[in-house]
Order: sequence, then structure tokens, then C-alpha cells
Amino acid sequence: GKTGMIGLERKAANLPFSTLTLEDWRMIMTVTRRETRDTLRDWRLVFPIMALTLFFPGLLTFVAGRVVDFLNLYNSDLIAERSLPLLMLAVGFFPTSFSLVIALEVFVGEKERKSLEPLLSTPLTNRQLYVGKLLAAVAPPVMASYVGIAVYAIGVTLMIEPMASQAVVLVIVLTTIQALLMVSASVVISSQTTSTRAANMLASFIVVPVALLLQAEALLLAIEDFEVLWWIVLAVLVTTAVFIRIGVQLFNREQLLGRNIDFIRLSWVGKTWWRGFSGRQADGRYPGVAAWYRQTLAGFGELKMPATLLAFMFFVSVLVGVALAYAYPLPPGILVQLRGDQMESHVEVLRQMLRQLPLFIFAHNLRAIGLLILLGTLTFGVMTILIFMLPWSIIAFITTQFAAVGENPLLFLGATIFPHGWVELPVLLLVSAAALRWQATLIAPPGRRLISELWIEAGADFSRIFVGLGIPLFFAAALLESFVTPLVIAWVYGG
Repeated sequence: GKTGMIGLERKAANLPFSTLTLEDWRMIMTVTRRETRDTLRDWRLVFPIMALTLFFPGLLTFVAGRVVDFLNLYNSDLIAERSLPLLMLAVGFFPTSFSLVIALEVFVGEKERKSLEPLLSTPLTNRQLYVGKLLAAVAPPVMASYVGIAVYAIGVTLMIEPMASQAVVLVIVLTTIQALLMVSASVVISSQTTSTRAANMLASFIVVPVALLLQAEALLLAIEDFEVLWWIVLAVLVTTAVFIRIGVQLFNREQLLGRNIDFIRLSWVGKTWWRGFSGRQADGRYPGVAAWYRQTLAGFGELKMPATLLAFMFFVSVLVGVALAYAYPLPPGILVQLRGDQMESHVEVLRQMLRQLPLFIFAHNLRAIGLLILLGTLTFGVMTILIFMLPWSIIAFITTQFAAVGENPLLFLGATIFPHGWVELPVLLLVSAAALRWQATLIAPPGRRLISELWIEAGADFSRIFVGLGIPLFFAAALLESFVTPLVIAWVYGG
């Protein structure tokens, strides 16, 4: 019956892509063919894509020839050669930009045109329907982009000079994955908004980051830093996979048909967060301080996975710092200042300075957590991991430099890091794990509950840990770093 079908759909939506069967792919391709035919029937979409596919590459080939001739007059052959892939990047990007328009229309556009209900009444599962729509949105613009790149590459090869093969391959790969990124993000927006106007307004959150990324790629292409570009390819692929998973997890046909307008329910958000933060019971009673802390500690089981990941990344960050120290050693004039017989003259200055900085150190740690929350939320936890790794990589880098001048690295760590690090490292790991769990909530299966409710509750859990444990322990670590660490350094190195 209908209830059984809905249950199967919910179960299928929570399965990974590795479980897609041949029957799933047959239904997905049926949806893709249907959507692609509808797109190609609309001359308002086909004409601009064809113009950008044929006319624009020819125009940029002509422009490239004129630019090369002009630069050759001033013996700027290298600049002329490096400018050719930049124009190819533009040729590939402009047709794929139409994938954003198509993707924003796939659900909310059909809903406004009253053509979505018949499609959603088919026996397709949520996952089959979602993936089919996603592929249909990306296929025509990407194919047009490939044609445009081929026209430009052939024109440049015949009229000017052959381009570097690695640059051409990178442009093709970057064009493809950026189209997938824009489409995956746009389809999420289209399935979660109630009007085309709202979807178009939210599209700026896709266009602006991709435009900035395109500028960075153009700079790297100009200096031929292909290694960094391949790392960008990997990063974009991971981000795309995250968006696709989010879309599959959040898509629900019943909610899509039943939601007609979005409301900002600030009072509900506040009440949900306060209930999770305060631990208020169903009867309205609040727990005492001891009970509140017991509730907070009881939630540590939910942090096992993110804490394990961050602990692993801690060791990775140490290895990265050591590797960078060997690859980029400090100049000899600075290295000699790290020797034990030179440290004595710096100890008293360091002691006086740190005694005046406990509030500064405490505020710095709070600013770091604020940055971790902001950037980590925007990147679904990726920047949380990187920010957590940064200080330990720096410490490992400096410690390795001490070892390079014959000093005992363990003695250096014991004198400068351990006196306050035994408090700071565990609390940073705990707060970062809570933040990572909160930020990764959107990627996790929501089950029968609203993803917004889960996200707010995870944010409340993070707030409990940060306020109840993070702030007091960070302050204690700042006091230790200001008053105890300088004494230990003076005892070890003199002064």
C-alpha cells in the first residue's frame, strides 16, 4: 500500500550510492531522458547554450590571436602562451552556468507550473527521482561546454599554437566538476524552497563562491601550478559528494508537495535551542547545576566518532609540521637563536610578556573557536578539521627546527607546551568534536525528524559543552600559559 511505499522510499533514501541496483539506474535514466527532452524543447534555454557553444569559442579564438600578436610585439611570448588556457577556462564555464538555471527549476519550477504532482505520483523512489533530475540538469550544459572547449582548442591549435595537454585536461576536469558542484547545490535549493524567486535569491550563495574559485584557478593556470589545481579538483569533488548526499537525505516528496510557503519561526528556533541547552524537562522544570553537568557529560557518547577523527587528524597535523620543517628549514641566522645557550637571554623577556597576556590568550582561543564555528558551518565541518590541525602543525614545525640545532625536542615540548597543553589540547579536541558533530548534521540521515530540528539540537549540545566546559577550561589554560609555563621554561633553559 501507500504506507509501505513511503517506508521503502525513506529506507532507500538513507542508503549510500553503492547500493544502487541496475533497476535503480534504469529508472534514473528514464527520468534523465524525460527531463533532458523537456529542456531541449525550450528554445529560451537551447538558443543561449548553442550561442555560447559555437559563437563564443570562435570569438575568444579570434581574441586570443589578437592578444598573442600584441604581446609578441613586446617580446612577451611567455605571457601570451599562458593566457591561452585562461580563455579556454571561460569557454568551458559559461555554458555550464546554464546548469544553475536548469537545476534551480527542477523541483520548485515544476511545482509552480503544476506539473510536479503527476511525476511524484509515479512508483519512483525519492532517490531515483532526485538523482535522475540532477543528471538531467548537468548533462546538456556540460556537453555543450565540451563542444565549446573542442572548438576553441582546435581553433587555437590551427591559428596560433598547440596548448599544453595538461592544461587542456585540467580545464575539462574543472569544468565538469564545477558544473556538478553548482548543480548539486542548486538541486538542494530547488527541493527545499517553495518558489522560483526564493531559489534564484539563494543562487547567489552558489555563484559568488564559484566565481571566486574560478579566479583562483585562472591565477594558478597562468603560473602553471598544476599540482595545486589537482588538489582543488579533489576538494571540489569532496564538496560535490557532500552536497549530493545532503540532497538525497533531505529530499522528501510529501514535504515538497505539502509546503506552500516558508516561514521564519524565530520563536520556535529559540525555544528548541533553549530546551536543548537548558535541559528543561517536559514538566517545565529546570535541572540544577550538578544535574545539568551530568546531562552534558552523558552526551559525550555522541562525540565518539568526531573525536576519533580529530584525534587521527592531530597525528596527521604533527606529521605535516615535521615534513614542512624538513622541506622549508629556517635560515641559519634564526636557527642559531634556538640553541639552548641563546635561550637564556630570551627567557626573562618571555616571562614578563606572558604574565601580561592571560586575557589576550583567553580571547584568542575564543576567537579561534568563533572562526571554527563560522567557517566550519559554511564548509560542513571541513574548516573545523583544518583549524584544529593548524596549531599542532605549527608546534611540530618549530619543535623540528629545535631538533635541527641539536636541542632535545621532547625537552622543548615539556617546557613550552605541556604545562598548559595538558588542559588546552583535550578541551580543544572536545569543543572541536562537538562543533564537527553539529556541522555534519546536515549530511547525516534525518530519519523521521526534521533536519532543522536536529541541527538546532546539535547546536544546543555544542553550546552546553562550550559554555559549561570550554570557556572555564580555556581560561584555566590561559592562566597556566601565562604564569606556569614561563616558570618551567626558566627552570629548563635558565634565566
